[in-house]
Amino acid sequence: MMKHLFNYYFVDAYEKELESRGETLEQFVHRLDLDGIEEFVYTMEKPEKSYADLVYGVHLTYWPCWMDFWLRKAKRLKQEFRNVIERNQYYREALSREEWLSVIRKNIDAATTEKPEYMVWHVADANKEEVFTYQFNYSDREVLTEAADVFNNIADEIPENVTVLFENLWWPGLRLTDVRNVRYFFDHIERKNVGLLLDTGHLMNTNLRLKNEAEAADYVCRVIGKLGPYVDYIKAVHLNCSLSGKYQRSLNHTVPKKVTPQQIWEHMMRLDPHQPFQTKAAQQILSCMQPDYVVHEMAYNSLAELEEKVTLQLSNCR
Repeated sequence: MMKHLFNYYFVDAYEKELESRGETLEQFVHRLDLDGIEEFVYTMEKPEKSYADLVYGVHLTYWPCWMDFWLRKAKRLKQEFRNVIERNQYYREALSREEWLSVIRKNIDAATTEKPEYMVWHVADANKEEVFTYQFNYSDREVLTEAADVFNNIADEIPENVTVLFENLWWPGLRLTDVRNVRYFFDHIERKNVGLLLDTGHLMNTNLRLKNEAEAADYVCRVIGKLGPYVDYIKAVHLNCSLSGKYQRSLNHTVPKKVTPQQIWEHMMRLDPHQPFQTKAAQQILSCMQPDYVVHEMAYNSLAELEEKVTLQLSNCR
């Protein structure tokens, strides 16, 4: 039976909102008729407050741009970061591949304290210029090869009973649109207890012609249908809607004169808004597979906003 969850990250504002309501997170979860949470653990230390009793999955730290660092591309790194301090902060003070692997291990150890059944690992690479230009330096196969290498180097840090689920994006890497690449990736993974986490919004972003949720559901189901035996690898779904094709088609694919974190954030939110499905397209998508976990992964600024979005989407799943 599917477990229905939502994404949660420990933020003081959310904790204070719960306090003002006179409600615990557990009560909030149950009132929404959900089973628990997928917790974002982006720290190297044990989470400030444990929600282990509610956690089914944890989302590990994700570096959108890491290939240049991993492959020791010094010239490209100088172009990507304004200075050495900025670069070091991005990689959590890691100065070498070995030190970065140590950072990843610490993140895994921190996430393990929440006693998850699964961990989420992104497989993609795109730097801050490429997300505007779409002129990517690395191919899917190159990213998949190196991502498998990184993972295999730290896989022994993950408890054997925890499933690792690799998440798709629409950047070079694990897009899920070509079963040959999916097969190639898993052929290079040396750990047994692994699978896929299908993010519906990310998959929708690979088709710029989608105009509505009905078309989106048909597209997602067609892609899933072409995965063959790898459909059974889909253990969890990040369920959210992204109809950003019109915006993507409007881009002139040039880099803003001065790329700021705020510009990148606004651009990403237009590309990948993480909005709820407003129709039974959500139900159609879930009928194409049998995931163990459905994560209502929403973008939200308050728990009140989250509640509204999850309630809407959940009504379109059942």
